[in-house]
Amino acid sequence: MSADSYKQFFTEADADGSGFLTLEELTTILEKKGYKEGKGKIRAMFNAVDTSGDSKVSLEEYLKAMGQVPETDHKGAAMRNCFRSFDKNGDGRVDCGELDQIFRDMGKVMDPKDLERIIQLADKDKSGTLDYEEFIAQVFGQ
Repeated sequence: MSADSYKQFFTEADADGSGFLTLEELTTILEKKGYKEGKGKIRAMFNAVDTSGDSKVSLEEYLKAMGQVPETDHKGAAMRNCFRSFDKNGDGRVDCGELDQIFRDMGKVMDPKDLERIIQLADKDKSGTLDYEEFIAQVFGQ
């Protein structure tokens, strides 16, 4: 398919004309076009394409996923996805409980005081949690 074909598909799928696709819009158009996979697979595909994490897919995100626009910031997308995987409750912050779970998932049990200290070292706004920018600065040295 050409970039124009992908744009046409996107426009057709964007039922409300917002310039973004919602999960519901994507599911509707894929079913209309004969896509036979279940809603779980569509949701997983949607989440993978939604690199901004705003629960909607822009034309740019869609075209990148379709390979029509070169990805200029793979590192940034990987960092966002990493942060989102650590942010278990989806509030945009990583707290001590989520940090504890990260370490447990890696097979390491940390003392709660050590977890608090890790957060304190990176917590520039003194909120007691790590937001995306703090996380990236600490973990990736950005």
